[in-house]
Amino acid sequence: MTRQSVQELKAKDIMSRNIVSVTPDEDVASALGKMQHHDINEVPVITAKGKILGLINYETLLRKRSIPMTTKVENIMSFPPRVSEDALIIDIAETMLSSGYRAVPVTDRDSIIGMVSRTDLINIIPEMNILKEIMVQEIMTTSPHFITEKDTVDQARNSMFRLDVRALPVTNAKGELTGVIGIKDLAKISYQIKSRQTRGDVAGGKSSSSKVEVKSVMRTPAVSIAKDAKISDAVKMMNKNDISTIIVTEMGQPVGIVTQYDLIELIASFKSEEQVFVQISGLHEAEPEAYDMMYEMIQKSVKRMAKLVTPKIFTIHVTKHDMGSDRTAGNVTIRGRMTTEHELFYSTATDWELALSLSTMLSQLEKSIRKDKEKKQSISKKSKK
Repeated sequence: MTRQSVQELKAKDIMSRNIVSVTPDEDVASALGKMQHHDINEVPVITAKGKILGLINYETLLRKRSIPMTTKVENIMSFPPRVSEDALIIDIAETMLSSGYRAVPVTDRDSIIGMVSRTDLINIIPEMNILKEIMVQEIMTTSPHFITEKDTVDQARNSMFRLDVRALPVTNAKGELTGVIGIKDLAKISYQIKSRQTRGDVAGGKSSSSKVEVKSVMRTPAVSIAKDAKISDAVKMMNKNDISTIIVTEMGQPVGIVTQYDLIELIASFKSEEQVFVQISGLHEAEPEAYDMMYEMIQKSVKRMAKLVTPKIFTIHVTKHDMGSDRTAGNVTIRGRMTTEHELFYSTATDWELALSLSTMLSQLEKSIRKDKEKKQSISKKSKK
């Protein structure tokens, strides 16, 4: 499959037409049951006439975990972007990245005719000659955050929301990878506990996720891969094990992580337009001034970087810390990842203010790119001698 054919693929070429759905008057218990039975992450909410109203997914259920299981889905559904059957998959990949949804409905007017999920998108990678030979270490996120077997489910949930990730490696006391816990696992245990509490059969048991240890609910053994493996192998492993995250290990310890999100970024980078796609996560919706400030700083920095590399995608995550009595560290951490035509560059910075953290992160990233450029030029000069 050539680069040109990748750019021409459309939603109708890869979308799933067999749709598992719920009606607006079904309750949370019914939606969760269908998601678990069919092992899917989201279900569209559809009327009897086939009109799509919204979407229910595990993220929604976890963030609203205090709601009763009898709550109608129409009261908590979210509203994902929609695409037409002629939408290019590169545009769909970009839509998923910007919206945060793992699947988008394909519609004809207001009627749903299919769904395109992240899995549908990444399944084309093993057929793409230009992508399938890329090594895992070229796209993995290095130094992944992890939790230990003795941490609680609540701690895992808080870490996922704070870091904006869907899965975390789990290690033992020696730092060895022993399992993985994902948002799907958290949703299941959360609603199992809620069901037992509703029935009143938790006397003497662990009735709260603040007491349940990660070790008792994690998936084990963890699916792992070597950093020198091909991403096409990673895709095959994801499909075989029905997972969206693979841990990269070295000597039994986690050194990186590859997610479907990383692979979607790779597909989106094929978009031919010159404009860099920028995604900022972690900020509250009520902070438009912060977004404006960040985009202005990023735009200036990207212009300088563009003289050295060809930026494609720039993802940035903001974490604001609850300092409590600890005043020794910064208040804001910003993690940045720049995807270029051929490489990935990372940078992380922590400071007391958002602007200071962003400035430091961008400066470090520029230095890293410049250093890499100079190194390649030096090697090139030596090879010509």
